[in-house]
Amino acid sequence: MSPEQQARFDQAVAILEADGGVQAPATSPLLEGRWRLLFTTRPGTASPIQRTFTAVDSFAVYQDIELAGEEVPRVCQVVDFGSSVGFLRVEAEASTDAQPLPGFTPRVGKGLPFGILGVSSSQPPARPNLRVDFQFDRAAFTFKSLPFKIPYPVPFKLLGDERKGWIDGTLFVLAKDVPPKQRLLDVLAQRRSRDDAEVQRLAEEVVAGGGGEAAPAASPLAGGTWRLVWMQQGETANPLQKALASQVENFQIVDLESSRLENLVCLAPGVRVRACAACGPEKGNTRTFVDIDEVVLELGPLKLPLPVKADGRGFVEWLHLEEDFRISRGNKGSVFIHTRERA
Repeated sequence: MSPEQQARFDQAVAILEADGGVQAPATSPLLEGRWRLLFTTRPGTASPIQRTFTAVDSFAVYQDIELAGEEVPRVCQVVDFGSSVGFLRVEAEASTDAQPLPGFTPRVGKGLPFGILGVSSSQPPARPNLRVDFQFDRAAFTFKSLPFKIPYPVPFKLLGDERKGWIDGTLFVLAKDVPPKQRLLDVLAQRRSRDDAEVQRLAEEVVAGGGGEAAPAASPLAGGTWRLVWMQQGETANPLQKALASQVENFQIVDLESSRLENLVCLAPGVRVRACAACGPEKGNTRTFVDIDEVVLELGPLKLPLPVKADGRGFVEWLHLEEDFRISRGNKGSVFIHTRERA
């Protein structure tokens, strides 16, 4: 950062500090959640480990604030090395004026010699409920390639006062981290101006992040009525499907009890196409087979059967399934994003 940029940055921070923000942030529900580190001054008082991780742009650094609930409040620092590698999670018990940690006393003194764990300030808070004190108690590396965690090699409980700190001092700029699913839904809501490439990127991020049903084809969450909100056409997709995908309402109705699936396309008021099929989970429970046995064109009360291909069998591959949201791929390569339609 150049001196001019630093001056503008300092001025912006001073304006925000003068505004005051939330008067009692340590008791505000706004503080809860995951915060992503956008900037830190990384001064000489920071620990060598802190300077190392915050200086590498390819690492994402988060702070998880967990003060609400019945369990002991916690502040956790997370260094994400990438979805294919893993992360380091350093956890601490938290203490605030409103939720004091039994037996906790704030840190005094500057810390261990040579700034091994950083140099601490003992400046008192400017007002009540402004500060979150914490003391580290455990940490571990989690690597995707290993079935177990690797403990962080610092004996926190033997360090006494030196494992304590508070959220202040070193300047950090953090923004509330919005989960990929929510960012994806926000982009999908912009129907006229949305960027399909951005939708695809976020969908891939949601899938890569996991967190959905482990055996989606066998999950009770697979059942119900699903509204199609986005579709990426596969090269071999049906031409009519390609033409109508973003122009009309599309639904998929899955009845797990009867092992039936129905694709419903609402072309116009009173004009609908129904494709009905037998369905069921395939081996591995990540795919549902779909065997179309009836296609009907509905014109008001009139129902006209349409020809069915001799081999109408295909599948739905579940890439991600949650209570109200799913991403799937069809046997012709198209990718679908559905949201659950409530009655």
